[in-house]
This record gives sequence, structure tokens and C-alpha cells, in this order.
Amino acid sequence: MSPNPCAPCHRCVPRGFTLLELLVILVLIGLIVGLVLPSLAKTRKKAIAQESLNYGRSIGAAFQEYADQHDGALVPISQPKAGKAENVGWTELLGDYEGVSAKARGRRFEIGYNHQLSELRSFGSILNPAMTVAFGDAGEIENPGEANPDKWREVLRKPKNKRTLVFETPGGKDWKTSSNRMVNRHLGRASVIFADGHAVLVPVSAVGFQYKIGHSRALWDNK
Repeated sequence: MSPNPCAPCHRCVPRGFTLLELLVILVLIGLIVGLVLPSLAKTRKKAIAQESLNYGRSIGAAFQEYADQHDGALVPISQPKAGKAENVGWTELLGDYEGVSAKARGRRFEIGYNHQLSELRSFGSILNPAMTVAFGDAGEIENPGEANPDKWREVLRKPKNKRTLVFETPGGKDWKTSSNRMVNRHLGRASVIFADGHAVLVPVSAVGFQYKIGHSRALWDNK
């Protein structure tokens, strides 16, 4: 009688993974995850940066529109408004214009207003709007004594009043006592909005806080 060709043998009996093979598979999965996750996180941060920049452009457009509608006056940090117990902040004042949609105002971005610039009487007092920073990513920093603006570290908590958030400059009286500064929030860069309405993503050091008032690279200065 011929042997059964389908009889089980060590060559055709199914077997599971050995411990070594399983370890190799787990290591390969770990390597793939380690390569993919950082890339996905960076892509997400880039998307948030672009979203912040778009919001900045809408702020810049509304800033100009406000001046046009108020005989050249700059938007104040806050002002009383009929029917409201609290003062209305600059974000709400600019939000009355089409440049800043309700959807954009509800986003997570903390944009600050150049405090020194806000004290000017009119848009005409800004000698070079295309080279003067009006708004930018801002927050409270924990090391205001640091000379390099790119090394300023943000305190990770929400500002007390986002509607009136400002950042100080070396030309202002509160520069040495306040910790409200511009910050690098997007992969080593900040959203920076100029008085003429255009916005860019650049390191905070490019704004020139390390320079004195009147310096050609001090872009926070209206001169």
C-alpha cells in the first residue's frame, strides 16, 4: 500500500512565528513608527503655522480698514462701548470689519499688538508701514532678561485677556518690567504682521528687539 501523500510531516505542518521572528517584526514596526510620527507632527505644525499666518493677514487688513474708517486713527488697545460693562478689546474692534471673520477670531492663536505703536495718534505717524511691525505671536515669557529674542521661553498658560493682548518693545516704558513679549511659536518662527497689512513667518530676532530705538533693524519702531 502506497503511503498517503497528504500525511502530515515536519515540512507541511503550519507553525507560528518564533520568538526571534516576532521580535524582529516588532523592531521593524517601531522603526517605521519612529520615522513616520515625527514627520506627521512636523506637517501638522506647518499647517498650524500657515493658519496663523492667514489669520495674521486678516488682522493686518482689518487694521488698515479701521484706520481708513476712523480718519487715520489707529485701533486702541481697548475702549468703552455702549451696552457693555467691560471695555471692548482691539481684537473685537477689528473684528467688526470683514478682514477678521468670526471663525478666525475663535481660533487658538494669541496675537499681540505692538504696545508702543498703539500709543500713536494716527496711521500717518508710522513713517514706513511696510517695515513696521504692528502685531505678532505674543505671550508671557519666563526669561525676559535674555538678550537673544529667539531664546525667549513662553509660559504655557492662556493670557488673562486675549482681547487686549500686547507685546512690549525696548522703546516702551514697560519694557523692563513686563514679561509680555513676542515669541517663536511655529517651528522657531513667529507670525509677524506689518502695519501695511502683509504678514510673514520669521524668527523673533528678525524684528530687532535686540536693537535700540532708531536702529534701522528695529522693526518694532515706527521711525
